[in-house]
Amino acid sequence: MAFGSTHKALKAESVLKEGSVPFRLLPAPKALASYCALVISVGEEVLARASGALTAAGAGPKSIYRKEGEEYVKV
Repeated sequence: MAFGSTHKALKAESVLKEGSVPFRLLPAPKALASYCALVISVGEEVLARASGALTAAGAGPKSIYRKEGEEYVKV
């Protein structure tokens, strides 16, 4: 999940922690670095839960990507 700013990614981190949603806060890969310095990675099994929690808190991602091999595909 890319948020467009570090501030928004950190807000999303807080929301996911509060909701006990498993995630990882990571430096953005080169392919996504133009969107933000940080991204949040979640497993497919919690993607809908994470997205719902973030949207409800007004902290929804700017874009969601899936890693396929060495590429990132917008979901």
